[in-house]
Amino acid sequence: MSRSNRGFTLVELLVVIAIIGVLVGLLLPAVQAAREAARRMQCSNNLRQIGLAIQSYESALRSFPTTSTGSGVAGNPHGNGFYSWLAMILPQMEQQPLFQSIDFSVAMTSANTGAMPNYYQLRIDSSHRNAKAAATIVPTFLCPSDPWQATEFAGTSRPAPGSYAGNAGWIRRSTGIVGDDPELLQHNGSMPIVNPAMPSNWFTPRLRHRDISDGTANTALISERMINSGVPTAGPFGSTMPNGPIETMSYCGGGGAARSLPKWVSYCQGVSAPDPAYSAPHGKAWISGLTIASNLYMHVMLPNSRNCHVYGGEDSANNMVSASSFHRGGVHVTYADGHTSFVAQSIEPNVWWSIGSRAGSETLSPID
Repeated sequence: MSRSNRGFTLVELLVVIAIIGVLVGLLLPAVQAAREAARRMQCSNNLRQIGLAIQSYESALRSFPTTSTGSGVAGNPHGNGFYSWLAMILPQMEQQPLFQSIDFSVAMTSANTGAMPNYYQLRIDSSHRNAKAAATIVPTFLCPSDPWQATEFAGTSRPAPGSYAGNAGWIRRSTGIVGDDPELLQHNGSMPIVNPAMPSNWFTPRLRHRDISDGTANTALISERMINSGVPTAGPFGSTMPNGPIETMSYCGGGGAARSLPKWVSYCQGVSAPDPAYSAPHGKAWISGLTIASNLYMHVMLPNSRNCHVYGGEDSANNMVSASSFHRGGVHVTYADGHTSFVAQSIEPNVWWSIGSRAGSETLSPID
């Protein structure tokens, strides 16, 4: 009696492997989509938590948290400057020990904090009194979709980055949406800004719910802002930035003439190459109030657009940082009343500009 042993032929094995490959190919995008959906939800939850912390801060201190874009003097109620609004809400984020470890009587930079500092050279080095606090990662300040990496470009303390920025309104030299309005005399965003070393009417060191006459549900408070993990490299013709998302690069937006918002957008889009000095610090230090660290953003360019800066605007937060994210199609925005929604990058420009202004009486169409 003969017995034959049957096995897989080579053709059958190849067919099975091909089927498994197809199934894996179909499954991977679904897994990645599920992971991104979870990351996106976590990012939205982070913004909600930060928004609630800001509401709690405003209830206790009668103002939204202030960003200091310059240095001050000892005894100044705004400390010695260059701290961000994110540092101010640490107690409301259940980060009281971290907040208490920060010495706000010294500038949040290691050098050159006079009335006219060289903003390119302002860093938080390892010898700084607040170096340990600056390097502390606050998980809620980071969007899990943002693939950041620590660098020493913001200082040898390797400051921890942040994914979220406060609304600083429109560019200072703006003449409104249609160009018929006079040039702005005071910043029209929802987050307070101050520079103790260079006081002017442009700054609003205190802002409350009652100062938002356009309605807290219609005025953006904070949004996402991608972190630039690239480091400039020196070359024979100057420094250059490595290839990266355009949303993390900053281009020169000029600064000479006053323009309407559409003309500012056109001007910014016409610049051909990013500026390494402004691009590299982008989002690199949540603790810093330095304008080019970009913990404030503006409603000039649409979400997920390039950023542009205005030379000479460093002291007053005039940096056309755009809301941006790694989420497909738009960004999360938390409004002054505390609610959070996803705003499509295809939003009508007039609507985007309007929700960036706290008291302009602009007419809004539905956002969601």
